[in-house]
Amino acid sequence: MNNQDLLEQYKIGSLDHMTHIDNLESILKYGLFAHSNPYKKRDISNIDVNNRRNKQESIYNRNIHDYVPFYFNPRNAMMYRNKDENVVVLAFSRNLIFAKNALFSNKNASADTVQFFNSAQQLENLKWNYVWSDSWYNKINVTEVKQAMMSEVLVYSHVPINNLIGFYAKNQSMKQKLIKKYNISANKIEINANMFFA
Repeated sequence: MNNQDLLEQYKIGSLDHMTHIDNLESILKYGLFAHSNPYKKRDISNIDVNNRRNKQESIYNRNIHDYVPFYFNPRNAMMYRNKDENVVVLAFSRNLIFAKNALFSNKNASADTVQFFNSAQQLENLKWNYVWSDSWYNKINVTEVKQAMMSEVLVYSHVPINNLIGFYAKNQSMKQKLIKKYNISANKIEINANMFFA
């Protein structure tokens, strides 16, 4: 099975990066950078989680903070934590998973038991029924589901903006902000309330 067939098999349509809307101006100009991004205005990450991410991954032996993080499923615990923030989800090309020095994980990269992979054939190692869950509540394995929903794709250092394919907004108000303030074409923005939390 070729790489594109694998992406279809696991229903990977895009790789999604969540950010505060205030960061969009620099992102649209410069692209996405790893954790030490000099252009970031609003950091929505969790300090405790970031401290746990200050470690080496097991494939290229780089610090996790040296990568730009993406989710397969952005409706996860980080989104829930930022439900009251002006968050927008940027959909990037799924082919970034095949970028040089890219890797992916079977849960949040900060987890003690996380596993990293860098071959499309290894996508089978993720628990996709958990990854695509819409909630971790009322599950038998709450922690396992919650962590799997935060499985990541990590792209080294920088992702150019030409890999951006669209935007997800929580509501019409957010869509209008994207159009008016950032001059984004309406047909590039999809309102998807189910991706966000009330």
